[in-house]
Amino acid sequence: MTIPRNVQEELEKRDELILALELLVVDQACRLLATEAVLRELVPPRRKPAAAKIEAHIEEAAERFRQRFEGESVAGFTDRAKRIAADLVGS
Repeated sequence: MTIPRNVQEELEKRDELILALELLVVDQACRLLATEAVLRELVPPRRKPAAAKIEAHIEEAAERFRQRFEGESVAGFTDRAKRIAADLVGS
């Protein structure tokens, strides 16, 4: 069965939109996890958040993702969240 060209073009546009939305969701999830980890270190107030504790929280929280996704993709996710957290605390 041959798919008409205009339908095929629309499917390709849809695929690109879905990919863009997935990337946006992953980016926002990384930022949210990083922010959560930093905020947990700020309560009770401290002079400077402990980077090791922030990274440990990100690793711990990422376990729930590892149960659902493949390990390599989650490794990139946690690395990105750690970089964002480091940027947030300025280290």
